[in-house]
Amino acid sequence: MKIKNTIIRSTLLGSLILAGCASPQVSYVDPNAVNTLTTNFTQNDLRATAADMASALIQSGKMGSCKSFTISPVKNATDQYVDTSVMTNAMADSLTNSSAVRSTYVVSVDEMGNQVDELGRQNQSGLYDQSTTAKMGKMKGAQCRIDGKLTSDTSVSPNGKSMLVAYTFFVQVFDVQQGAAIWRSSKNISKGMTK
Repeated sequence: MKIKNTIIRSTLLGSLILAGCASPQVSYVDPNAVNTLTTNFTQNDLRATAADMASALIQSGKMGSCKSFTISPVKNATDQYVDTSVMTNAMADSLTNSSAVRSTYVVSVDEMGNQVDELGRQNQSGLYDQSTTAKMGKMKGAQCRIDGKLTSDTSVSPNGKSMLVAYTFFVQVFDVQQGAAIWRSSKNISKGMTK
C-alpha cells in the first residue's frame, strides 16, 4: 500500500511539475479585431482611424483641388509610444489607391533621403548609361500637404478603479503655395478600463 501511495504521489507531483512548465499557447487572431486588452492606442486603432480620416477626406471632394500631395509624418502628442508611421502609410495607401482621387502622391520628407540617394547613385556613380537614368531636378513638388496629430487625455476616478483615455486624431490639408488650409477634420476614440 505504501508503494502504491508513493507511486500515486510521484505521478501527481510529476503532472503538476509538467503543467507548471507548460509553454504558453500561441494562436493567430484577426488583425482587424478590436483589441480590448489595453487602453493604449493599438495598431488596430492606428489603421482604423487613418482609414476613416482618409475616407472622410475622399468623400469631401477636397482632394480634387490638389494635383499632387504629400503626407507629413503624423505627430504623436500622447504620453505613450505610438508608431504613427502606420497612420501616415495607411492614409497614403487609401488616398493613392482610391479611384476618386486624381492626385499623385509625391515622396514625403521622410522618404526624400532614399530618393536623393537613388538619384545620386544613378547620376554620379558612373555605373549607368546616362540616357537611361532618372534625371536630377525632375521630381514633382507637392501642391498639397497633409498633416496629422494624435493627442490623448487620461481621466482616473477618485478611487483609482476606473480610467478613461480619450484620443483625438486631427488631420488638415494645406495648399502649399497659398499656405491655406483647404480641409480639416478630427476623429475621437475613447477607451475605458475598470479594475
